[in-house]
Amino acid sequence: MLTKISSFLILLITLNCHAGLEISRDIIKDPVISRRCKALLRERQEKIEVRQKLNAMLLRNSRLIKQLNTQQKITKQRLKLNHTQIKNNLRLTGLKIKSMEENIIRKGCPGITL
Repeated sequence: MLTKISSFLILLITLNCHAGLEISRDIIKDPVISRRCKALLRERQEKIEVRQKLNAMLLRNSRLIKQLNTQQKITKQRLKLNHTQIKNNLRLTGLKIKSMEENIIRKGCPGITL
């Protein structure tokens, strides 16, 4: 008697699992949206990598400025100019990343985690 009840319960559980799988298979995903979202996320990831490189360059430039002698005025001026340009590029890249994130959300990409 106990084996019949346990086998019946196991049968019910497996049927429920299969029904859940069939429902998830019925969800239709548009491949165009998927490709577009992947492309947008790829572009965003590339911009994030550029931002990381710019941060590394900024740190390196700061270290170089600190290590320079007082006699190397021209080199120090060039490094300061370079420092300013890197900061501006970093600020622009941050704005582009923010704009890309807003665009991704606006396009309605499913399952987005930013």
